[in-house]
Amino acid sequence: MEVLIMIPLWLIFLALTVVVIRYAIDSSKSSRKLDVLTDEIRKLRKETRDNKHIIDKKV
Repeated sequence: MEVLIMIPLWLIFLALTVVVIRYAIDSSKSSRKLDVLTDEIRKLRKETRDNKHIIDKKV
């Protein structure tokens, strides 16, 4: 009898935990920042691939 009560409580607790974690990730905007960083890296790689003479310059 106790098991029948504990299973739904466990599922509710698990669902609430998932919702809280997803909200925390979404509110931190880290995924958007990561997308911006990834796009910037792609642009820089393309730019260095197109302009080989930049790499050949001595500092």
